Amino acid sequence: MSAKDQTIIGLCQVGSPAPFVKALKEKIANTYLPDGTKAILKTVDFEWQSPNSDASKLVRDGDFKIRAFEEVSRLRAAGAKVAAVTNCRTLGFKNELQEEITTPITDFPTACAHAVSENPNLKLGYLGSTSAPKAAAIKEAVEKVFKPQWVDLDKSFDPIVEEIQELLHKGKSSDEKEALDKLAMLCSELVRGGAEKILPTCGLQALLSEALNAKGYPVIDVVKAFADYLCFTEWHNLPKPFKIGIVGGLGPAATVDLYDKITRFTLAKTDQKHIKVAVEQNPQVPDRTKYLLEGGVDPTLALYQACKRLENDDVDAIVIACNTAHAYFETILPHLSVPLINMQQVTLEEIIEKYGKNAVVGLMATDGTIQTGIYSNKAKSMNLSMVTPDKEYQALVMEAIYGELGAKAGYTEGHCKEVLLKAARHLAKEKGATVLVLGCTELPLILDETDNLDLGDCSAAVIDPTSSLSRRVVKVAEEIIKIRGRR
Repeated sequence: MSAKDQTIIGLCQVGSPAPFVKALKEKIANTYLPDGTKAILKTVDFEWQSPNSDASKLVRDGDFKIRAFEEVSRLRAAGAKVAAVTNCRTLGFKNELQEEITTPITDFPTACAHAVSENPNLKLGYLGSTSAPKAAAIKEAVEKVFKPQWVDLDKSFDPIVEEIQELLHKGKSSDEKEALDKLAMLCSELVRGGAEKILPTCGLQALLSEALNAKGYPVIDVVKAFADYLCFTEWHNLPKPFKIGIVGGLGPAATVDLYDKITRFTLAKTDQKHIKVAVEQNPQVPDRTKYLLEGGVDPTLALYQACKRLENDDVDAIVIACNTAHAYFETILPHLSVPLINMQQVTLEEIIEKYGKNAVVGLMATDGTIQTGIYSNKAKSMNLSMVTPDKEYQALVMEAIYGELGAKAGYTEGHCKEVLLKAARHLAKEKGATVLVLGCTELPLILDETDNLDLGDCSAAVIDPTSSLSRRVVKVAEEIIKIRGRR
């Protein structure tokens, strides 16, 4: 059997009573799976710097949650197919943990619920105080499996419940006997209330299940129920939330523009309805156009490494906030396990959809983008007519991008706009372009997308590839989110 096929169970021990964890480990170790093998049990130990005793509740609670998350994350890295939380404090924020990790996380109330769920009308006794903070979390876990008829103790028994907890934590046999007697009294009260089964509400109570059963009380054997549930359930990772990765810094303002458009095109009324985005912002990537035209420092490795970092961040797809950088797609793509959404492809598809196949596309882009044919080759394969500026006007486009008063220098009005509009008019008036493509991610910082750009004695539509790409990202995200059932 390969390691991939083995049942590996991870135990999250933070804050858990050692005797309960020990008993659960022993039960799992002695449980045979249907194929005759045994599950592999994983735990992790690591040093942890806890906050000072005078730290605020916010800090102390947050620290406990981070420690639990670290433990579950390390169990996942160790190959665990499920992470079992073994104390009720962690149960209280289990949903928060599960939001951040795809390995399924489970708990003993869920396991016990599965053990007794054959009777949907079961009257289930709650062996604890319903006033305690953990009560809501325990009942919620049970009710996700089935909805029993709860039998609760009167609040007058709360002091006895507290006494039992104190006795159990002392760990002495005499204290344990006294705790057992008091638990038996509470079980008797629950049975009188109609309880058909009784649910222990902490690990130390659970260790006395057998003794309580011997006294005739129908207490669920938590350790057995938990071990069986962990060993005999077929565990699968939960769907992960969609996340888009952006290779940015090419230039920085264009990256901000792309991210802004993804945000604006997402139909969301709250923060939580937006999609997850990871940005690898590296302004130190060598100039893409310069290398294509003049040689020098090759940006391939920097672009590839940026993509790999996003891949390692578990993104579903990658976009690059730079048109010219798409010339390196052919080299990089075969070595990635996630797709790259191609800005040029998306843009030309939108032009056909909106303006038809008879549109004449005028491309305003860097020299490198034009010479590599990343737009023109795709346009040709899609039977779209494409024109580019004559040399004199192409120089104006480059000036709008790279000039001292250009977009890369932080300018979006004035001279850079004037020269870009001259090139636009040239394409529309002299080359017959009906749709102008802002084929460098700096250019949408100067001109807006529009169906009718007035150029004096002519006009043309303007399409922004950054907007096209953003719309496609949102569309893909929503489709995948719908399939997975989570954002």
